[in-house]
Amino acid sequence: MIWILNNCALLIVGTVAGVAGISFYSRNKEATGNIRYYMLFYGILSAVWCMSYAVIGMMQDTALCPYIRILGLIAIDGFLVNEVFVVTEMSRIGKRASWCIRISSIAASLIDLMIFSDIAVDIFVREDGYVRFFANPQRQLNRNIHSIYEALMFALLLTIAIIWLKKTRVKRSRQFLKMLFAANFSTLFFTIPDTLFPNFGLPAVATSGIGGAVCTIVMWYGATVFNSFDISVGNVTERLFDFIEAGVIVFDTDRNIAIMNVYAENSVAKGRKRELNDLFSISETDIDMMFEKGANEIYSTRLWDKKGNNAYSVKLNSVKDTYGEPYCFLMVFADVTEEIELADKFAVASQAKSQFLANMSHEIRTPINGIMGMNTMLLDELDDGNTEDARKYALNITSASQTLLSIINDILDISKIESGKMEIIPVEYKIFSVLNDCCNMTISRAEEKGLKFVMDIDSSVPSVLYGDEVHLRQIINNFLSNAVKYTRSGKVSLCLKALSREADTVMLYIEVADTGMGIKQEDIDKLFTKFARLDEKKNRNIEGTGLGLPLTDKLVKLMGGEIKVQSTYGKGSVFSVTLSQKVVDDTPVGNFSDRYNEFLRQKKEKSDEIDIHDASILVVDDVEMNIQVVKGMLKRTRARIDTAYSGKECLEKIEQTHYDIIFLDHMMPEMDGIETFERMKSSEHPNNDTPVVILTANAVVGAKEMYLRKGFIDYLSKPIRRGELIEMLRKYLPKELINKEPSGATAEKPEEQNAGAASDEVSGIAERFPMLDTKIGMGYCMNDEEFYTEMIETYLSSDKRKVLSDAYSSGNWKDYETYVHALKSTSMNIGAVTLSEHAKALEIAAKEGNYGYIGDNHEAVFAEYTALLDSLRKSQEHKV
Repeated sequence: MIWILNNCALLIVGTVAGVAGISFYSRNKEATGNIRYYMLFYGILSAVWCMSYAVIGMMQDTALCPYIRILGLIAIDGFLVNEVFVVTEMSRIGKRASWCIRISSIAASLIDLMIFSDIAVDIFVREDGYVRFFANPQRQLNRNIHSIYEALMFALLLTIAIIWLKKTRVKRSRQFLKMLFAANFSTLFFTIPDTLFPNFGLPAVATSGIGGAVCTIVMWYGATVFNSFDISVGNVTERLFDFIEAGVIVFDTDRNIAIMNVYAENSVAKGRKRELNDLFSISETDIDMMFEKGANEIYSTRLWDKKGNNAYSVKLNSVKDTYGEPYCFLMVFADVTEEIELADKFAVASQAKSQFLANMSHEIRTPINGIMGMNTMLLDELDDGNTEDARKYALNITSASQTLLSIINDILDISKIESGKMEIIPVEYKIFSVLNDCCNMTISRAEEKGLKFVMDIDSSVPSVLYGDEVHLRQIINNFLSNAVKYTRSGKVSLCLKALSREADTVMLYIEVADTGMGIKQEDIDKLFTKFARLDEKKNRNIEGTGLGLPLTDKLVKLMGGEIKVQSTYGKGSVFSVTLSQKVVDDTPVGNFSDRYNEFLRQKKEKSDEIDIHDASILVVDDVEMNIQVVKGMLKRTRARIDTAYSGKECLEKIEQTHYDIIFLDHMMPEMDGIETFERMKSSEHPNNDTPVVILTANAVVGAKEMYLRKGFIDYLSKPIRRGELIEMLRKYLPKELINKEPSGATAEKPEEQNAGAASDEVSGIAERFPMLDTKIGMGYCMNDEEFYTEMIETYLSSDKRKVLSDAYSSGNWKDYETYVHALKSTSMNIGAVTLSEHAKALEIAAKEGNYGYIGDNHEAVFAEYTALLDSLRKSQEHKV
């Protein structure tokens, strides 16, 4: 009877173990790691183990039993190797040690198979309808080796498990280990009847397969219940459902809410499951449309809650059954209220930026147009030999250049302040020098408008102070510039006095008053807002970027001061600043008017004309135009001027020739001015003692000190002014090279140049390009006809038809949007207004995902673009 029960047990538990292993493998496809494969091998090997011995028990012909036993033996050894793989992976004992153990177990199993698979190891006998087997005494060694192999394998498994138990503090792992110990001990127990009984001459009872199956079932239970092995979607899905910061709602096919996560409950449902229109502000018609579209694709929309306070980004899609029909709908939504508020703020910022760019476009283009126009007129007058008018135009160019430089400096300064990079650098300075510069910059502008300019300076103010001289001058000049700009008649005055004195500090009071337009009381608070222009209708003809006062306000605050404004609309304004400065020299500044008149007298006596015909000068710059500017400014000095276009060429020239002064540009490719200067100092040549002046556009506060630390004698900021350049020569050239009497007629007359036929081309440009709005195109090109034709050539060479066509054909809408955006901009730049508008419409459609509009209009716009390119090429060919 015992043999029949054992056979039934083998069949039952073997089947259960096999099903468990196969089902785990098929149900856990999302599991990470190798646990699926381990469980599959557990199930199959334990099932083969059990089934092979069950089949042996039922065999009629015992001659086949040894061969079936070999199949069972393969399953036993494979089962033990699989266990070694499992415990070494779970215990994380180290990759190298793990693979050493695994390879050793595989080798031991192969040896055991070769020895124990001998068909003469056991003797099979059929008695009472059941096959039993006994040990063959002649092969006792084979059986003993197998017993030792099994003992060693179990010992190895238990040792690794004990190490694992000591290392891990995870409760589920410790609980599973306890079960693993019990399962393996039960496997050992079940191997006694068919491993040890034959050694004592008793018939074997094939129960070891039951132990393997029990072990497999325990492993399956641990993997399923304790999540002891791998992270899987099944492990985390339930927790994730309530963990994510987004609402999840599942609807049945009747659109009733079936499931709702915690976020959805708390944000819109407030603990009760309702219909969709009870959660959001949405009509029945919109609900029908949502579910109709969501049945076949992911439908995206934005919904507001019932109170209209919070906005949600919503996505709806169906989950389909095996027949492709929806059996539920899944909605995911997230709160985007903050993003919408930010978008509104960005829209305001974008509008301010657009306004700023519009102002900048006008403000910068005005002096540039003036420079270009005056330069053309200057060249014409020089051709005609009319030096008086030429000088007037040159002065206008200088004035426009200074205006342009002032605008750019304001933009750079305010951006530095906002990025936290503006530094207050205090130095010793003479207060008269600051006031003198401010007076010089203001008096000519005031006189041009017929205004009276008054300086009221307290004579007791200390003459030498310690503070940020550059920014103090900038603050005063900004106030004076605004006062002159907004005053049509009357006067502008600058007042400076010492309010109080404590030890080595003085509190300065600076006031600028005017009799100008004044400011409305409601607009005073807007004065220091960037890009703001007040009373636009009244002030429409007054130029300005809207940056001056905001910049001044920020500078005063950085220096620890305070600004006050008083104004009467239509009568005038008073801007005042209080600033604390340290005193270096207590000597009073004295009578400003007397000192200023003395300065004018000395300036008149001191001419910019200088004769240095014996001097040798080297100018180093990688830009041809910059070198020509310096050579032109020095032309009347009759100095010998040599040039170099790189640091390397400079080093070669100083080895061969001695120069009396060197002007060295900072920003050059390959080897910049500082590196060139370092190499000059580290070698012996005829110019070791020659003064070197750095030329740089880096005219920020602190730059001069940096260059002086590097060893330069001085620096000149670009754009270079003739007066400053001549002053450098007076200061650093040997005195014997400067002649007392400058040559009055040394300047060579400019060579006669042939007048071009540009005027004919300008007048005919509209006729050349009738397909373009040339007025708009020329406006974008600063009314420079040569620049405009270059832009058209660039437009033709940048043909975007292929990339547009490829993006459209492949449905790459992101790139398509980029290409039509570029087409929109470049077309507008040359005056192709209609094409630009059509490209803009395609860009908006691509951005909003309106692919139907693109499909309806792409070919027409493409054809329009092609026609324009063909027309432009014909116009260019006709010109040639």
